[in-house]
This record gives sequence, C-alpha cells and structure tokens, in this order.
Amino acid sequence: MLDRQKITTFGITTTAAAAVLLAVWLKPWKTTDITATQPEPTISDRHQVDVVFAIDTTSSMGDLIDSARRTAWRIATHIKQVDPQADLHVGLIAYRDTDDFKDYVTKDFALTDDMDAVYAELASYQAAAGGDVPEDVDAALYDGVYKMKWRDGATKMMFLVGDAPPATRGEVQPYNVSAHEAGVRGIRINTIRCGHDPDTERTWKQIAALASGSYASIDEDGGLSPVIATPYDAKMAALSATIDGTVVIYGDGRVHAEYRAKMDAKPTAAPAAADRAAYYATEGAATGGGAHGKGASRGDGDVIGAFQAGSLDVDGLEPDKLPADLAAMSKPELQVELARRADARVAAQKELGELAKQRDAYLAEQAKTASPRGGFDQAVDKAVDAELK
Repeated sequence: MLDRQKITTFGITTTAAAAVLLAVWLKPWKTTDITATQPEPTISDRHQVDVVFAIDTTSSMGDLIDSARRTAWRIATHIKQVDPQADLHVGLIAYRDTDDFKDYVTKDFALTDDMDAVYAELASYQAAAGGDVPEDVDAALYDGVYKMKWRDGATKMMFLVGDAPPATRGEVQPYNVSAHEAGVRGIRINTIRCGHDPDTERTWKQIAALASGSYASIDEDGGLSPVIATPYDAKMAALSATIDGTVVIYGDGRVHAEYRAKMDAKPTAAPAAADRAAYYATEGAATGGGAHGKGASRGDGDVIGAFQAGSLDVDGLEPDKLPADLAAMSKPELQVELARRADARVAAQKELGELAKQRDAYLAEQAKTASPRGGFDQAVDKAVDAELK
C-alpha cells in the first residue's frame, strides 16, 4: 500500500517549465509510446471537434456530477450552435485515487459521436470513496493525453473538473508533464475547480497554463440555476420519441442490448428530454436532415440513415440481426416499413427543427433577466466560445 502522506504538489514557479522539460527527458516512470496506435487522419467536410471531460467522482463531487448530467445535452448543443458544422466526438474519464482501487482509479469512455452513449455513461457515475483531499489527477491526465484516440486535425479540448489537488503516486508521469505534452499535441486543457481549495486553484492554473487552456472556479454544487421550462418542451420531447420509434437497430445481440441500455438511460423529464431533442435537431441541420447516413441515424446500429441515403441493400439484411418486429417480414414488406419510418423521421425532424429555434429564442429571452451563477455549463461554454469562435 502506498503511503498517502508522501504526496508532492507542484505550484507555479519560475522554474516550472524547466522542471517539466527535465522530467520529460528523464522519464523515471514506466510508460508506453503509443504513437503507432494513433488513428489515421480522416476526411470530412465538417469540422472535427474532440472534447473529453475528466471528472473527479469521489464522494464530495455528487452535486457536480448531477450538474454535468443535467447540462450534458445543452453543452453539446451549444458546441453545435457555435460551430454548426462541428463533427463532435465526446469522451469521458472518471477518476478517483489509489485507495479507491476496488472500483477504479480511472475509468475511460472512448471518444464517440453517439451522445446517447455518452449520456448513459455519465448517468452511471456515482460519487463515492475518496477519504482524503488529494486525488489521482496524474492518472486522469495521463489517460486523457495518451489513451484517448484524438483525431488528427481535430480541435482538441479537455476539461479537468475536480475539487482536490493532485496526489502524485509515481505510477505514471506527473500531471505537469502530461499537461506539457498536451500542449505539444494541441490538446487544450481547461480546468474547472469546484469549491475553494487554494492548492487545487494553484495546480489547476498551472495545468491550464501548460496546456494553453483556461481556468475557472465554480461552487462545489456546480452552480446550476433552476431549470427553465418552456412552452415547447413537451412537444419536442414527443417528437423526439417519435424519431426514436423510427430507429431500426441492425446487429448482433450486443448491439441491440447496448441500444436498449441507452434508451433506458435517456432523460424523461420534459425539459431534459427537450434538451436532447434540441441537440439532435442541431445535428440534423448540420447533416442536411438526412443527407448523410450517419448524421441521420441515432447512434451505432441504426440503419435508417443509410436507407435514406440510398446506401442500404435491404435484400442483404439478415433477419436475425433485425429487431424482433421486423425479422419476420418479407423483403418487400421490410422495404415498405423502412420507407415509412424514414418518411416519419423526416417529418418529425423538420417540425423539431422549427420548434428548437422557437425554444432557443424563448430561452435567450429568459436569460436576459436571469441571474447566472457562473456554473459548470457556463464555464464550459466560455472555454468553447474562446476556442471555436
């Protein structure tokens, strides 16, 4: 067992840069060169934007985790509004500390464009453990910089969110070395301190400076304002449910099970469901409302987008990979049903897009008289605006 008292916390000093360079050269820890495993560049007519959230999930972070869940869809929508052509991928890292190893020190969720999958993962986070102040920030940053499959050519942003300073354990390189390497790789690390701990402030500012990011401080509870209900929420939620009803998942049992898990985790309260609907309305606008197979689909396995794009061979579909209600259909019957669902999706998407604009205008008007608390979502929005605008 490591001695938890042997903790080194680095502040900002005039020799910080030299210390980082020396550590990079010496590399006393064991690490793996993963350059060869980085993904090949992809070709896209949209702007690739990769965003990773590294979130402290110890017991003191319960309110912040709830804030992140409540604002996840709205933050994703804001990114698409700032850059309507953003090809957004989101990843997650939950981190704790060495003494919490019975669950995890870090738990990574790979970068993906499937926001329903991201939300389901975020919804699974539980604040627990963490008996002392420092947490394994070293491990969180190491995973973020080296293990996430950042796309070549993408705008790369990482948000480090926590209320405790680093506990350097020596198992991976120190946080300041990873932050320096992030800057070299073009990964901008924005730090968000929760609460008022001065050691966290000092190191969070250092990390942000080394990785050309921004620093923000928010209340321990995430600083969320009350949820604003709008006259459009219920209708948008219903339209989103209609679109969900057009989904045709094609794949093995694992693919179908993963989709069911995402649907079980999706928000059900009208304002939150409307936030999810608004995100997909924004995504639909970016892809021409179905011009591109992937963009018109609701995550991995949904073949309606490919059907709309004319790239799906219905005759080649295997019945045992289709949903149970479609598996027994003849090929002509299946063709008709897929066409019906595609048409229903287009109509719902069109109406949803119009309502989303009206809802945005309503929320913007309400915001003029609101008293923002400077919460989690505002801190993320500010960093996104600075990077993408």
